[in-house]
Amino acid sequence: MKKLFESWNEFINETRRIKIWSSKTKITIKRPAGAAAVIDDTLALIRAIPSITVVNSDTDLARSDTHRAIVNLEFKFVPRSSSLARDLKAIKHDILRISTLVLAVSPVQKMISSLERIQ
Repeated sequence: MKKLFESWNEFINETRRIKIWSSKTKITIKRPAGAAAVIDDTLALIRAIPSITVVNSDTDLARSDTHRAIVNLEFKFVPRSSSLARDLKAIKHDILRISTLVLAVSPVQKMISSLERIQ
């Protein structure tokens, strides 16, 4: 029983150290002809980025057209290092690399301006 309580206390202490942050950005996704689920597939790839925990999105229909989609993205992440700016730069780089269909991501400064600590 003592071992169980020690493990539980270690778990509680670890969860207190974990910090979760939220940020917002816009991404531009290329829409090839005949590809219906491009946005959903791209969001699934973004969710697979190691430090990202949650992704919420909203397509900007007014700015999107048949060839590209503008998506407002909110993501929650666990910091990778002691510098949030460096982490956001790495996340931007990871989003751009996940697919050749991702054409653009908002500047890191926009992500920093919407940064919010969740936990």
